[in-house]
Amino acid sequence: MPPSQPTHPSLGWGRFLFPSVAALAALALTPLTGSAAESVYFDFRLLGRSVPTASLAHFAETGEADAALAPYLRRLSPEQKDRFREALTATQPVDVVHLSQWFYSPIGEQILLFAGNLIETEGRLNGQRAIRAALIAAAAEDGEISLLDVIDHFPTRDLRLDLNQVLSVVRQVEAERSETLAVVEAISQQSLAAAAAAPVDVAALPDLTQPGPYSTRRLTLTLQDPSRSQRTYPVDVFLPENLAAVPGQLPIVVVSHGLGDSRTSFLDLERMATYGFVVALPEHIGSNSSQKAALLSGLDHDLLNPREFLDRPLDISFLLDELERTNASQYQGKLNVQQVAVIGHSFGGYTALALAGATIDFASLSEECTPEANILLNAAQLLECRALELRDDPAVAQRLGIEGVGDDRVKAVIAFAPVSHLFGPQGIRRIQIPTVILGGAFDIVTRVVPQQVEAFSWLTTEEKYLYLYENTSHTPQLTRLVTSVFHVYRDFDQGVEEALELNRDTSKTLAIAFAQVYLKGDRSYEPFLGSAYIEAVSQEPLQRHLVRELPESQQFFSE
Repeated sequence: MPPSQPTHPSLGWGRFLFPSVAALAALALTPLTGSAAESVYFDFRLLGRSVPTASLAHFAETGEADAALAPYLRRLSPEQKDRFREALTATQPVDVVHLSQWFYSPIGEQILLFAGNLIETEGRLNGQRAIRAALIAAAAEDGEISLLDVIDHFPTRDLRLDLNQVLSVVRQVEAERSETLAVVEAISQQSLAAAAAAPVDVAALPDLTQPGPYSTRRLTLTLQDPSRSQRTYPVDVFLPENLAAVPGQLPIVVVSHGLGDSRTSFLDLERMATYGFVVALPEHIGSNSSQKAALLSGLDHDLLNPREFLDRPLDISFLLDELERTNASQYQGKLNVQQVAVIGHSFGGYTALALAGATIDFASLSEECTPEANILLNAAQLLECRALELRDDPAVAQRLGIEGVGDDRVKAVIAFAPVSHLFGPQGIRRIQIPTVILGGAFDIVTRVVPQQVEAFSWLTTEEKYLYLYENTSHTPQLTRLVTSVFHVYRDFDQGVEEALELNRDTSKTLAIAFAQVYLKGDRSYEPFLGSAYIEAVSQEPLQRHLVRELPESQQFFSE
């Protein structure tokens, strides 16, 4: 069934942000004079314009512009007027305690610092604290917030909007939107061409969506690392029930979860154990779902300790040490601890790439993590910028930025939607093992071009793969949200749910085949790692593509 919109519907975040900001900009640039108390004041170079908040409230309620507002709206199209009204009135239910805790956390404060560069107080100061006060006051009133609520509760007489900065945001959004569309189109065309040049008979391949030949069991370990203040964390280990029935030694696959998630939240990769692997799922205790719950409930003030940039890869290295130490006594000597793959999602993707040898470029990261240099800060960068706090500990900064935390036992990595830009070109080039990077074109958390496609462009290892999933966001939940909001698919409920299930099956198949090829050396699984296979199993609205090199005709990036 054909999609109801073009395949790449302008990458939703751009379509969502631009009309509202453009409407405000057009409103502010209308050549009128006059101001009133309780107003939104627009600063643009040497000019200033104001709109009474009462006029905005009247327009939001009735759709009619009073005498003070009507002249400004003449510059707006009917669609822009509707978008502007929707932007004023759209409400979001919130828990005031959760909201307060979030915006008093370091990442929340950083979000507000960047927002305050656009929205200033009456005295032209950064609006960070004023925005937070307005958000919390609005939420405390009725458990909901809207833009108009925030304006009403802004704690100074005027809310000043810096139009120079707003227009910079618009330009950045549009530039990234255009770049991403070009990248997606070029990659899809190259993948399709490669598939046509080397077709594969998918029906003749084994069905890796089904369990393998070995029944499995689960062990739950509790590890305690004395070298890190007795850091204690659980690990689930899945392995064949009868180790003796598996020929040879068993390679190990470690799965690293994302920020605010848990070891059980990312795919059910324990299926890999049925194919003769040992699968280990560690819980990263300082950046997991329990840490997120502690923040939102007021038991902690932070979503993560910045040392998680170091502790996460060390969790996995210590886990491998323990498996090696107990191999003979608990696993009949069947574990091959020298043949390890690490699979990670989001912050777990960072973890996998760090274990592959990538190092953090603290100098470049410092330049990017300022409102002056980058006012369009994204969610992944908010996390990456926390790594700068580690410079206060020279030993940690030296380990992550110079020495690296690469583990020679790790022979291959798969990074799903990884947080990766903090490594920079020099850091990524230290990876010299088989690497898969997978990104979603609709990802609003780790945006696909700066976080995945650029990282892939920096790789110099011969065995590298870039998978791009169209209309797919950071998680299944976000994919449902963005495809619904932006009407990617006409039959949303059925079409997207089926496609998401296929995404999960495809990802598991990829992981099994990749481990078979690069840990066991079984080349019979290579057809699963080609463009022909991924194109054959692709279906709308979440089409999937694979390239081994970026298109030569497209010069997307520069260092």
